[in-house]
Amino acid sequence: MRSMLSTLSPLACALLLLSGAAQAEVFINEFHYDDSTSSGDTGERIEIVATAGETLSSYRIYLYNGSTPTSAVTYDNDLVPAGSLVSCGGQVRIATLSYPTNGIQNGSSDGIALVNPSGQVVQFISYEGQIKASNGPAAGLTSTNLPVSETGSDPAGRSLQLGGTGSSYANFSWRSSATATFGTCNNAQTFSSPNPAPTVTGTTPSSGATNFPAAGDLGATFSESVTAASGAFTLSCASSGSVPLTYPSSGSSFTISTNTALVAGETCTFTVVANAITDAGGAKPSANTVVNFSVASGGGGGTGYYSRVNTSSASQLRCSLHATIKGHTAYPYSGGTTNAWTILEIADEDPNNSGRILDAYRNRSFVKITDRAGSGSGLKYNREHTWPNSLGFGSATGNLGLPHSPYTDTHMLYLTDSAYNSDRGNKPYANCTQASGCGERVTEVNNGQGGGSGVYPGNSNWVKTPDGNSGSFEVWGKRKGDMARAIMYMAIRYEGGTHPTTGQNEPDLELTDNRSLIVITSSSPAYMGLLSTLIAWHQADPPTAAERARNEVIYSFQGNRNPFIDHPEWGTAALFTSAKPASCQLN
Repeated sequence: MRSMLSTLSPLACALLLLSGAAQAEVFINEFHYDDSTSSGDTGERIEIVATAGETLSSYRIYLYNGSTPTSAVTYDNDLVPAGSLVSCGGQVRIATLSYPTNGIQNGSSDGIALVNPSGQVVQFISYEGQIKASNGPAAGLTSTNLPVSETGSDPAGRSLQLGGTGSSYANFSWRSSATATFGTCNNAQTFSSPNPAPTVTGTTPSSGATNFPAAGDLGATFSESVTAASGAFTLSCASSGSVPLTYPSSGSSFTISTNTALVAGETCTFTVVANAITDAGGAKPSANTVVNFSVASGGGGGTGYYSRVNTSSASQLRCSLHATIKGHTAYPYSGGTTNAWTILEIADEDPNNSGRILDAYRNRSFVKITDRAGSGSGLKYNREHTWPNSLGFGSATGNLGLPHSPYTDTHMLYLTDSAYNSDRGNKPYANCTQASGCGERVTEVNNGQGGGSGVYPGNSNWVKTPDGNSGSFEVWGKRKGDMARAIMYMAIRYEGGTHPTTGQNEPDLELTDNRSLIVITSSSPAYMGLLSTLIAWHQADPPTAAERARNEVIYSFQGNRNPFIDHPEWGTAALFTSAKPASCQLN
């Protein structure tokens, strides 16, 4: 026996499948056409069932005479009544068409076509032989011949019926003549509730959102657990183009990662593709879910981020900035689902290749993950503590066993060439001339910058040993400001005390020009420098679009910002040498 879908015209199949409700069907469930009554067959009827309970009033039954089986013709057609809801296990709607005595021909080779409100044949069956229709809505179709039939020796009051358990035509089978049940449940037939299509109950972001974080995760939740095939979620953006996504293969709530940073201010379309989402019963959502949104435009962290900052004096600016940026979410240095590697490989992504990172010192493009330090021979990258962790916060975990905020703070961490990272060590940032004996660490040409050697300062880094406060490391020109602002951020973010949410201890970090104060320590205050050099670098190399985009990425994760990227005018020597006020006056 073919399923109901196999009898549909191509258009009807398409309409049914696109509706996402292939489990809700309409089909012929019972009929009677022949009995032993001497005066003529009595009680001839056809019963139709709608498993989803919809009205049947616009359906129509066509009767076909198959005396010439290859050219069957219609001899009657009637509208189906609306029907009534009946509980036969699950609730269905049943409608019955009644015919006069001998109203339905006895065969052999006669048929019945069920036609939907759009005029398409959804079922074409025959009894006592297969037929091919030559006219009417079933013209050109070949019937499905039933394996059972009635005879003139059957008593009145009996019928042919579907029996079994299920929610679709394919779950049932035609049974031999039995006591008629028109308008009620068939003998030995139980309907299970049709499998409802899964629905999208929520998305991240919501449609129309205007401040989505540049490195935020997308999300989708469903009314039930579903399987997501390849291409189930797509993202297309005005500047970033088609963005590859990663997500689990099943669940009711999906976190969908872009593994990159979107461009600040760009518009995007996130789509849940219905045809690639399936529940356990094979049902799919009825239509795609389309979410249009825009990425946060940056330029200050959104409305009100710096609203409490008091610029009336250097000391009030310092304390109010600290109050604004403290208490960020600290991620593990390694391990877990999201850690410092995760964030930095998005924040420091090569703008020309989302599968690579661009390091801060050598300006080399490395393959993400594959080229991490410890993964084999050749040039590798690792995580540079621009504020050396030996100067105030030596451990990745704090006194409460939680990720240590200063050690794992990605505003301060940068991905750099491992060898250059080692050369830097814990030396202060300072100008380091070739004439004073400093050695050159060249850069590569990438992203339209870097390259060249032999002339100070050129596009090179310069280093002078030994490690510690008597050494120096000068960053190449296009990254001087980046490193300076990372260090300046640390001096404002960490003013001692405890994390306002976790209660874990935090160091007091200070900037200085006094090299003798820059020593390895686990105590507070801890110092880094050189202050005057950092201020000069900050002023000479102002924030770029790439640095502002990086700030957005880290803000997406940590929830705090580097104020000297958003407001370079706040980065002055007076700020870092100011005394703590008697009271901090926030706006």
